[in-house]
Order: sequence, then structure tokens, then C-alpha cells
Amino acid sequence: MKRIAPAFALASMLASPAMAANLPARAVGLWQSVTTVTGPDGQPLPNAANVVTVYCVDQMNDQKFFTSNQSACSSLTISGSGSNYSIDGVCQGAGRIHETLVYADSKNLQLTAVYDGKVGHTTLTSQFQWQGACLPGMQAGDEGNISGGVFSKTDNINDTANQ
Repeated sequence: MKRIAPAFALASMLASPAMAANLPARAVGLWQSVTTVTGPDGQPLPNAANVVTVYCVDQMNDQKFFTSNQSACSSLTISGSGSNYSIDGVCQGAGRIHETLVYADSKNLQLTAVYDGKVGHTTLTSQFQWQGACLPGMQAGDEGNISGGVFSKTDNINDTANQ
């Protein structure tokens, strides 16, 4: 998988055909995440502290960013209501997964994920914030970085490799 952001490298392993609840809809447009992944020792993994990534979200692709369009898990359960949701499952490469999403509103949310797999206990924290309209040239589902005011695409949630 080509994802540069640890949040989606790990979260992309989530999926299953049987999900009990839907996550709240986020505002359509440009989203930015700041993500840190820590290893079993509690220390950030190399190149995985305060990683900034941007995403172009629309209504059709919103939940795919948290479930990778249902591609790599033998089981996945979404539960919750209001502003607090959980995603639990067993996924290839990650083992047992528990994610907590707290929605401050449709433009701000916090993701905390715990993965217990072959490499041990890994924790991911990511703060997502709406930035406004997607940048010119971005397509719904695009992910990447902004450098010098220019968007650099690294992936799209709809690419075949992410299905």
C-alpha cells in the first residue's frame, strides 16, 4: 500500500461486510490530519510523529477513509452514537484492532487506535480538522501533502490497491 500517513496505513486495514452503525458524516472538502504512531515501548515510530496529511472528502468517500472501503478484515464492528464511536475488528497484518473516534463536530474529530499484532502493541493518535474546499486539481478521495502551497498526491482511497 502506498499510503504515506500512518493513520491510514494502519486504519486502511479496517473492513468487513457487516458493520452495525455508520459513522457521522464529516463536512465535505479538504481535511488535514496530524498523526503520531507509537510502538510497544510507547515511543514514536521512526518518521511517525506529527505527520501531516491532507484528504479530499466527499459524501461518497467519507467513511472509506476509516474503513478502507471494506477490504482487509475478517470482522469489523462499528458501534456508538452521538459524538463517540468505536471500530473493532481483526485485520490482516494488524491483528486485533480497537479504534475510538470522538467527533467534536462535523469539522473536527480525534482518532485513537490500538493495534495488537505481530509487532506488539501499537497506538495511533490522529487529530482531523476541516480546512475548507478541496484544492484545485484534487479529486474526491485524494490523499497527500501540501508543500509550498502545492498539493502533492500520494494516493486515492478509490485506487484499486485500496479496495
